Amino acid sequence: MERRLIGVIVASGILCVACSSYTSISPGLTPSRGTVRLSLNDAGRAEELAPFGKQVTSVEGEVRSVADSAITIAVSEVSRASSDVEQYHGEPMTIPSRYIGTIERKHVQVMRSLAIAGAILAGAIWIGTQGHGDVTYRSPGGPPTNGGQ
Repeated sequence: MERRLIGVIVASGILCVACSSYTSISPGLTPSRGTVRLSLNDAGRAEELAPFGKQVTSVEGEVRSVADSAITIAVSEVSRASSDVEQYHGEPMTIPSRYIGTIERKHVQVMRSLAIAGAILAGAIWIGTQGHGDVTYRSPGGPPTNGGQ
């Protein structure tokens, strides 16, 4: 049971703190799979891209198909010129190649992610072994638990 709990904690830590970076690639090397970020050029930002509207500066998501004239992705994130990043859940979007300024591929840095997850796990274990007493809940301003004496 304890090993399972530790495994869950480690896996959760890795998923929560996974380090990633983007690397620019040439349009001719667009991957047929994986996560990409497509930054739109001026013409792309001026167009209405269904179903996301105008002023889209970049789109991130999983590649679904690549053709000479367009890239289709399952969108996870849309950035706009005048607002915060918007999250999505895989809505399909086809972007004509003429609207794409740059293409970046997402890379997860496994060793860095494991190092950070290990540090977090070590810190949690250290804190847990310090034995600073029980943690209890008591509403603020409530009566003392020992009867006021």
